Amino acid sequence: MTVSINNDAIGFSPSLGGQSGTSGMPGSSTRSNSISLDAIQDIQVYIAPYDIKLGNFLGGSVNAVTRSGTNTVSGSIYSYGRSAAITGPNNAGDGSKMPNSFGDYQVGFRLGLPIIKDKLFFFTNMEYAERTDPLFYNAGQTNSAGKLTSLVDNATAEQISNFVKTNYGFDTGSYGAYNNFAKSQKFFNKLDWKINDKHSLSLRNNTVISEASNLERDAANFRFSSMDFTQKNQSISTVLELKSHFNSQWSNSFIASYSAIKDYRDPKSGNIMFPQTEIGYNGGTIFLGNDREATVFNMKQNTAEITDNLTYKTGNHTLLFGTHNEFYDINYGFVNALNGRVSYKSLADFYNKLPSRVRGTYPFDGSTRDEIFNDPYAKFKVNLYSFYVQDEIRIGNKLKVTPGVRVDYTDLPTKPNLSAQVQNSPADPNYGTTYSYTPLNQIKNNFFSTALVSPRIGFTYNVDEDKTLVVRGGSGVFTGRIPFAWLGYAYYNDGVGYGSYDKNNLTAAQVAAAGDPLANNGLNGYHDATPKVQADLVDNKFKMPAVLRNSLAIDKIIDGYKFTTEGIYTKVIRDLEFQQVNKTDNPTYFSYDTNHQMPIYAANINPAFSNAYLLSNTNKGYRYSITEMVSKTYDFGLNFMVAYTYGNSRDVTNGIRNSMESNFQMNQSLTPNDPQLATSNFNIKHRIVSNVGYAVKVADNNTLSANVYFNAQSGNPFSWGFVNSTIAGTGQAAGLAYIFKDATEAAKYIGVSPTGVPSATAAQQVADYEAFVNGNDYLKNRRGNFTERNGDTTPWNIQADLKLMDEIKVAKVGTFQISFSMANIGNLINKDWGRSYFVPNTYNSTANLGLTKSGNLGGVATGDPTYTFQKPGSSPYTVDQLASRFQGQFGVRYSF
Repeated sequence: MTVSINNDAIGFSPSLGGQSGTSGMPGSSTRSNSISLDAIQDIQVYIAPYDIKLGNFLGGSVNAVTRSGTNTVSGSIYSYGRSAAITGPNNAGDGSKMPNSFGDYQVGFRLGLPIIKDKLFFFTNMEYAERTDPLFYNAGQTNSAGKLTSLVDNATAEQISNFVKTNYGFDTGSYGAYNNFAKSQKFFNKLDWKINDKHSLSLRNNTVISEASNLERDAANFRFSSMDFTQKNQSISTVLELKSHFNSQWSNSFIASYSAIKDYRDPKSGNIMFPQTEIGYNGGTIFLGNDREATVFNMKQNTAEITDNLTYKTGNHTLLFGTHNEFYDINYGFVNALNGRVSYKSLADFYNKLPSRVRGTYPFDGSTRDEIFNDPYAKFKVNLYSFYVQDEIRIGNKLKVTPGVRVDYTDLPTKPNLSAQVQNSPADPNYGTTYSYTPLNQIKNNFFSTALVSPRIGFTYNVDEDKTLVVRGGSGVFTGRIPFAWLGYAYYNDGVGYGSYDKNNLTAAQVAAAGDPLANNGLNGYHDATPKVQADLVDNKFKMPAVLRNSLAIDKIIDGYKFTTEGIYTKVIRDLEFQQVNKTDNPTYFSYDTNHQMPIYAANINPAFSNAYLLSNTNKGYRYSITEMVSKTYDFGLNFMVAYTYGNSRDVTNGIRNSMESNFQMNQSLTPNDPQLATSNFNIKHRIVSNVGYAVKVADNNTLSANVYFNAQSGNPFSWGFVNSTIAGTGQAAGLAYIFKDATEAAKYIGVSPTGVPSATAAQQVADYEAFVNGNDYLKNRRGNFTERNGDTTPWNIQADLKLMDEIKVAKVGTFQISFSMANIGNLINKDWGRSYFVPNTYNSTANLGLTKSGNLGGVATGDPTYTFQKPGSSPYTVDQLASRFQGQFGVRYSF
């Protein structure tokens, strides 16, 4: 058996489809698995593994053990499918049937056979998958009561489309029914050669070719179809493994692999340079134009890996000496917002051609989009070296102790350029008032300059010799890695190849002088006379993230029932921090902020920068979990497992965005340059999982089985505040908000002029605001204070899935399986069950409070902000209208 390790080190994968995002695996950007499940013999999941061979991860590790051929010719042909006919109605929306376009199908086969008996074996697997998903929350979509559930109605969408066509000649595309597609082809081939009794060799290749469209709509974000793009991915990986057993004491495993991954995006609009346009509307955002992350996206990643593990057994010791090394050659063909990014506070401002923010990137040498796409500016190499030693010590027949130490080192043969703007950047005379950092003129590019040591120790103690009572656990340091996409930004935002502009809080006069940014070549008016650049920098002596993980578990078997109690505590040693380090640290505070919780920044330190971002380390953060589980298998065909987990996770940032810029701008912190601990995006306080299976033989050759999987977990965290804006002068695209103490205080700021004079609608706005705050348990408990990052949660997500299967064995022919699965069967029983809730990740799970800044009291920038209030037109969270309905799947399989 061999282990397949395959990662997308760039880590630039889009999120699509309700709560589920995509993993950092090749092909995940096209919603495809990186390998066919039928090519896998076993899956190994590690949460707190103290095996020193496993590294370069912080959360968990999943390894797939692939199948091999044997002396017996064996194989399987299979097909699974879902369609609208066996999918439930939209119980979470208007009750309508699933559109007929919906379909999810896969077909494949596997075959294992001997080429030379007892000597040479072959295994192959091929699979084709295709899926079509109709979008929900299209313009004009309503619920069963006729209430609008989408962000915009048909009339508004049509008006916007006509306006853009008339004024700019751009086709925004569809605003009604729309389908996403995904398809993939997977090929897996493997040769196993038993050279002799001491040595065996295997050679395997895994190829995945996939593509998918990527348009998203939800209750808070509406996108015209011009925003769609097709992501195309090709991943080819070849692995050679030599296993040697020299004698009873010495053995060795050598693995060499090479993989090539190509990932690119093809925008679907008729003019791929039309800017991404963002319009604030009814508490949400309308998008049109081209996705800013799709105009130029062409990634190429070639990776070589070499691993060698030498094992020596002597007495009660099993010693391991090993090394694992990865060598990456990356063409980072991505430029953020080459087409520009234009934001409007309201639909009225959009029609009046009054943007609030215009930003983007452009090449200094005048290269066209196609030239940039075909010849990426950022090209770099990364080498990861790991060395480790471990001793598995058996003390008697009850105790096993496994101490080990691992050393990891990261090498960049060529570091990003440090531009003259960085090296000559002036110091801030107010440095250290509210945040600290390495001054830019002291940045030396000496990150990844230290070898990182990770000691670990694990143990297993069989209290009873029959292993009915086992105590296990351990403690150790785990060193992870960062997505290389962040390094890619540092290479292309080096101050040499590209200029950058970011005009925020624009006035009507400034727009009149610069021109309409959506007009042909209109973005040029927002370029600075003296070109500015964006700096993406890595702090001196920055190290890969690391945590200290501790775990303790007790397994007890009583009358066949297995009881497990396990606790895991993880403390951050080094995590990530993202700062905007071009802000003069001389802030002011609004009068209601008596505790000075939210500094308000104004001036920039260095006018040569549009923005300057710094990636550094922090030691803040922790997480823990406690799990209770019981399971049993009965001799009459019944088995069950039920577990409850309580957990808590706190960090300063989630680090899931594709750039330093986005990680900073989407961090809903009152002090984003000195972020404090808050609830993590991934926090799940309570989770209950259960599995019940039953199998019965209806005949000697016929077995019926049923399996039910149940999952219930507390709601997903989200933040209340400002969407695509901030009032703190930091450039954040998601900001927290102050909740007024009462109606009297609210009346000072809502619906008033700069002189404090209430407008004709001020009283009604205040009343609406008060009703909105009082109607939410979280918000009304924050009165006189600011909202918190991830302070509120969605309702619980509860779902049960059922699988039925009939297995018939026919002598000398093979085995036939017919299966029917029902995802979210609870929704079949009761239309109100099985709802799936999430908060869209567009603005890092931020819900709009309904406040829009209109000015400042006294007419000066340092005055307290004034607002207009409009009750958000949608719920703070979205109901996934696909996952919230029952979905059937038929499957057939023939095995021989």
